[in-house]
Amino acid sequence: MSAYDLINKQLNNEMQKLAEKIKSKDYTERDRNRLASIMYPKLKYFIWKFFNDEDETAEVLHNTLFKIFKGLDSYNDTFRFTTWIYTIAKNEALLHKHKLIKNYAIRIDNMTRPLNIEDDSVFNFDKEMYIESLYKMTTDELQSLPDGIEKSILVDKEIHSMKGDAIASKYNMNLNTVKTKIRKARKMLKDLVLIKNPQMKENLTTYF
Repeated sequence: MSAYDLINKQLNNEMQKLAEKIKSKDYTERDRNRLASIMYPKLKYFIWKFFNDEDETAEVLHNTLFKIFKGLDSYNDTFRFTTWIYTIAKNEALLHKHKLIKNYAIRIDNMTRPLNIEDDSVFNFDKEMYIESLYKMTTDELQSLPDGIEKSILVDKEIHSMKGDAIASKYNMNLNTVKTKIRKARKMLKDLVLIKNPQMKENLTTYF
């Protein structure tokens, strides 16, 4: 066993003991904080793989940790604690991904790839084909957005994978302004796609 695997095993065992201790109500605040400090980097890395985006990962991570601590009383300790927390994280990530799709707030550089959701029962074939077509249309229309700061910021964010603070520094504006302009550009992109492809609008209510 490698040094990494050994350390990982020790941390997982420590989490198991802390979770059982907290569930039995025989714990201190230090125990609770220690459990959170071990889980945080593990879950963050796991969730990051769904989004490759700092903001989306942070939101899902927050919701996941909240549900874990809120639901510890219902944790069945006949199962490994790691299995339980990763299941919660996966469900939260998939739920958030669905929300992003519905609101068109997804990364443009992922739009040409099939949606990678492990739970195949969620989508039927027609829905998957519809989503892929929508991704392709959205990608094609990106360059049709009117030239301006919103388009430039969206391209930096989605195509060049720049972080929000880096974009804010590039354009000498605060982060909240950057986020507002990204939302505005995404709405412009959505409207452009639906105007040119009105048949897609009808199926939005069918599939979402």
